[in-house]
Amino acid sequence: MIQFSTETTVDSAMKIEKPVKPAVTAHKTPRIGFLEYFFVFVLLVYAAHAIRQVASTSVLENPFWVMIPVILSTILALKWKIVFNKQIYLLVLGFFIYFFAISVKFNEVRPTYFINYLLLFFTVYVVIKTLNINFFRLYETVMYLLAIIGLSFWGIQIVLGGDTLFNYFGMIPGIDTWSYVSGGGYSALIYSVQPTSMSIQYDFLPPRNCGFAWEPGGFAVFLALALFINLFFFSPDKNSRIRFWVLTGALVSSQSTTGYLIFILILLFFYYNKKQKIVILIWPAVIALIIAAFTLPFMSDKIVSLYREAEMIDIMVENSIGRESSIAPQRFASFMIAFRDFLAHPILGLGGNAEASWTVRAGANVSTITGLGNLLAQHGLVGFIFFIVASYQSSAFYARTFSFKGRFLFLAMILFVSVSYGIILLPLLMIFWMFALFTPLGLDQSDIRIKGVRLRKQ
Repeated sequence: MIQFSTETTVDSAMKIEKPVKPAVTAHKTPRIGFLEYFFVFVLLVYAAHAIRQVASTSVLENPFWVMIPVILSTILALKWKIVFNKQIYLLVLGFFIYFFAISVKFNEVRPTYFINYLLLFFTVYVVIKTLNINFFRLYETVMYLLAIIGLSFWGIQIVLGGDTLFNYFGMIPGIDTWSYVSGGGYSALIYSVQPTSMSIQYDFLPPRNCGFAWEPGGFAVFLALALFINLFFFSPDKNSRIRFWVLTGALVSSQSTTGYLIFILILLFFYYNKKQKIVILIWPAVIALIIAAFTLPFMSDKIVSLYREAEMIDIMVENSIGRESSIAPQRFASFMIAFRDFLAHPILGLGGNAEASWTVRAGANVSTITGLGNLLAQHGLVGFIFFIVASYQSSAFYARTFSFKGRFLFLAMILFVSVSYGIILLPLLMIFWMFALFTPLGLDQSDIRIKGVRLRKQ
């Protein structure tokens, strides 16, 4: 039975009165079990894009695989008996207005485009409302287990040497029909392996650890988010340090520039909260260390390669004309390609009308991988502003809820991710940057449903 309180509290930062969360009396509450852990794992698999079946997000092109997270969300919603709040209705209404404007602009109605996002919003909303703060501990735990698996296979890959493990994976019947790993790699769902040539290309020795993702950088992003949770969200327990070092080891083994940058940012804010004066004093040394890190062969060579590719955009696009398979330029080149579409459609973007893209009109076959560039190209300033505002609200929400200084920390992290990878509009990442939108009354210790877990107080 739920009893509503008539008290109000005053947010010292905003000086605006807000209602207190309903006080919940004793009643039977669903328990977090296998279903919840499994669902978080499924969301990670879909975000990791290591298997071809989960790469497409169109319900028309890929109905069975797109509907799996939706079906699991429905089961979860029924189990936890969630209700829809006004935030989800306002979001759907706002997107419907955007959809109407796009339909008028291009003089074409695409109902599947609206349905795709409706299902996406439903999945994100259900996870946030059912798992609530518990989602973060489930995510950290699942990533910890996947990090152990990743490090184990990576160690075997090093011991065997060369392409031995890659060749063993290639013996799995039909693996090439579902693998979606960059560089022609293979995925066994819980671990992906690339050919040695991918490491040699940028002087990566030993080989990079892909974990369960389509490439090492994606794996590093998921690990960085788990480390963010480990250091800032919950009070330490007897296994916190073990989880930290396993996650860190896996991230280091990915040899990802994006992962390293986010990890350095997380550590800087963590120590800033612990030793503010010391961190301020050592800032020059930290900057020098970051610069030195980028001079390492595997870092500098990759950056030079990305820059050179960005200078050859027109040549790459021209060479892709008439190709059966698409080319996927690196992050900077992808951003510049997508940005041209944004300049042509700055307010509303393409809105799913791929035929209006300059590359498609040129007859080119190009797949851009940049999240921020694709966001600007597809949804224009409308989508970009919504993303930034929602991300900042969640960023400030995390700092306020978990009592740490760094209201821009998560915003900076998600921007790093958005520049490098096109995964910010997948359910897993949207849960992180839309969390505050669907949690208007905030969080407290009573929301935790996992035994022994407590909010961290800095």
